[in-house]
Amino acid sequence: MDKNSLMKLEFDKMQSQLAELAYSEGGRIKAQGMAPSGNEAEIRHWLDETGEAMEALRFGDTGFLSGLQRLDPYLAKARADGILYPAELYDVQRTLTAGRLAVQYAAKEKYPSLGQLLEGLQESPALEKQLRAALSEEGELRDDASPALKSVRNQINTSRNRIREYLQDFIRSGNNQKLLQDAIVTERDGRYVVPVRQEYRYEVKGIIHDESASGATVFIEPLAVVEHNNRIRSLQMEEKRETERILRELTRAVAAFAGELSANMKVLDQLDFIFARARMAYKQNAFRPRVNSQGIIEIRRGRHPLLGEKAVPVNIELGKAFDILVITGPNTGGKTVALKTLGLLTLMTMCGMFIPARENSSVAVFKSIYVDIGDEQSIEQSLSTFSSHMKNIIRILEQVDGHSLVLLDELGAGTDPVEGAALARVILEELRSKKARAVVTTHQSELKKYAYQNERVENACVEFDPVNLRPTYELTIGMPGQSNAFQIAGRLGLKNSLVQRAQELVPRSEMELGNMIRQLKESRRYYEDSLRESEALRAELLRQKEVLEAEKVGYQREQEEIMAKARQEVQDYLRLVKDEAAEAIRDLKELLKERDKPPKWHEVEKKRQRLKQLEQDVRLEFEPEGGGDEEIRVGDYVHVKNINQKGHVLEGPNSQGEMLVQVGILKLNVKQAQVSKAQSPEEIKIKWRNQTYLEKAQHISKEIDVRGLLAEDALLTVDRYLEDANLAGLDSVRVIHGKGTGALRKALRNYLKGHRYVKTFRDGLMEEGGHGVTVVELN
Repeated sequence: MDKNSLMKLEFDKMQSQLAELAYSEGGRIKAQGMAPSGNEAEIRHWLDETGEAMEALRFGDTGFLSGLQRLDPYLAKARADGILYPAELYDVQRTLTAGRLAVQYAAKEKYPSLGQLLEGLQESPALEKQLRAALSEEGELRDDASPALKSVRNQINTSRNRIREYLQDFIRSGNNQKLLQDAIVTERDGRYVVPVRQEYRYEVKGIIHDESASGATVFIEPLAVVEHNNRIRSLQMEEKRETERILRELTRAVAAFAGELSANMKVLDQLDFIFARARMAYKQNAFRPRVNSQGIIEIRRGRHPLLGEKAVPVNIELGKAFDILVITGPNTGGKTVALKTLGLLTLMTMCGMFIPARENSSVAVFKSIYVDIGDEQSIEQSLSTFSSHMKNIIRILEQVDGHSLVLLDELGAGTDPVEGAALARVILEELRSKKARAVVTTHQSELKKYAYQNERVENACVEFDPVNLRPTYELTIGMPGQSNAFQIAGRLGLKNSLVQRAQELVPRSEMELGNMIRQLKESRRYYEDSLRESEALRAELLRQKEVLEAEKVGYQREQEEIMAKARQEVQDYLRLVKDEAAEAIRDLKELLKERDKPPKWHEVEKKRQRLKQLEQDVRLEFEPEGGGDEEIRVGDYVHVKNINQKGHVLEGPNSQGEMLVQVGILKLNVKQAQVSKAQSPEEIKIKWRNQTYLEKAQHISKEIDVRGLLAEDALLTVDRYLEDANLAGLDSVRVIHGKGTGALRKALRNYLKGHRYVKTFRDGLMEEGGHGVTVVELN
């Protein structure tokens, strides 16, 4: 890969950002030395590793790699029969522990690519145990590293305690207070002393070890502790010999395993490098790109990885309908950012990194990438010359082929416009003849025409807002850019008369081309706005239709309840009237018995029958249409009038005209006259679903994207979507929520647990979007 091109694309800054996310020294070195590969299979394997590392990070970080040091100097010393210090041995122990934990962390069954890497780790439990027993977590030799060392250190501590006790008694003594400069015990040359005033130096018997800078204080070791201090010195020599013996023994054990340790270190460095790529993907909210070797690039909403939140997403295509893309437009920096975005995202993919772009973005694998970006247009801002540009372009044309990506900034600039345009056309012709993929930026109007007139070449522009005098950075493919010089000059205060004179000096053909481009852009913007409005209106109409359907079902239910209530009220009233009439007739009969002339009983009975018939006549007024003579069969869903309940017919009418009806958990014998057919809940639901099924099925997608929404808005959107999916009869859907901090994913998971249409859900597979997607299986 061309080093000059990597530098122009600021690939070194990407390496530095990646190195900051590594935990070990070796991982940082790997990140700083990261280089793109031109092998498609190797790149796919790297992307697999990055994806598996992202999955593993969801369950815990790789803290065991933190702070691992390079062992090469230590192992070289051990092989040369040197002695490793305790801190160096502790670094070796941590490397052994990290290797053991790495195998447990990334099991091959769950992470095949990482597991394949970790197969190269060789464990040495015996050496790790030996080092752990001898070394403390502070990287020092333990007292119990050997019985001899423990014994000698105990003796040293005992002697020191006796000396301190004696000297504490000495400085607290009233007779010695005036002799001392300070009532403290201190140390000189490893021996305990007391500070004595200069004028009393001969009053204290002992050995003078030091005096203060002013000479007012001398530090004396009293004779009574000289013997104890000598013993400490002797014990310290013995401790040193035992320490050296233990360290030599441990060093030889390390030397015996030096080859395996060196190999382990390389594996752990690579592992840390892989997890740094995974952390970068989370940091940038990046996704795995699709990789191909056909030179096809389809970047959707790609962001410049070094600009952070300031980056404006761009859509870039190359290699399908056209191989060369000519970007024109005002000189505002947007074109150069688009070039660098394309170049860096391609390099990131070829390094096995996920890219900050939408899912399913495609990136081609190139054998070489060549870049000529004028420093005067770069993000860093500096100067360049036409001659240096041409020298670089000549070198590129000599080396480029059909497996190359070429990025040229301000092609044809820096010289006479006519000659520059002619040179630019020749350069594009050469790139086209060699079938290279190329993206160039230019101000030359001739290149716009060239893109229109030649196959496999396409125009594009970076949009500019003439009102605010700033670029929008939105890349529009298929539309050439136009100069906004006159509009900008007018808004900045140049007189209208001068602007008009300048416009008159422009050749007529150029003015017509500019007007055509302006009209095309206005038409395109109009139709895009109209399309957005139509989509919004359609969505609102669908929503209102759903509301009306729900209201219709509610109205029908309310109507049935009102009718049932009215029937019950009529029946209650008639029962009351009937009772009162029967009572009145009984009273009448009793009174008439006492009279001489008996009444005509058939007339009385006729009136009683009329009262009975009145109940039936009134009830019939409330029967639904077609409900009188309909045939009721076993299995029909019916309404039992006298109890205002619904159920299924289990048995037909018997000799007494009674039917067996299942109402809830009860089985009732009901007169046939008390039963009428009704629509079952399943029939109502099927009828409603059939009305909208075809329409829903034609438009609903099997996935929904809620990234960027607040949790509350996302849940409302997903709820409406699941209603539509259930209505359309989908068996599973995909909810795209992204990775981010995981808050949106957690809220969605909690919501889906109790949803009436959700049977189960899971994380998406790697090819489905990984943990940035939840796959929902519907009932």
